Amino acid sequence: MSKQWRRVRTALNLDWVTSHTFRKTVATLIDEQGLSARVGADQLGHAQISMTQDVYMGRKTVHTEVADALDRIVQ
Repeated sequence: MSKQWRRVRTALNLDWVTSHTFRKTVATLIDEQGLSARVGADQLGHAQISMTQDVYMGRKTVHTEVADALDRIVQ
């Protein structure tokens, strides 16, 4: 399967698309739909939820106070 996939993605000029890309996309879609990290871990076959959260799910938290503090320092 890997050899065939490499040929297809090369022919389509999609060398950057890997099986990991697909897994990350699935995790992102699960996360965006508001499903739990447990659901994501189960779907991806992870025993530990932390693996799913740390590697596959993005952090949505933005701390604007950090940007504000940095702006004050630079000004």
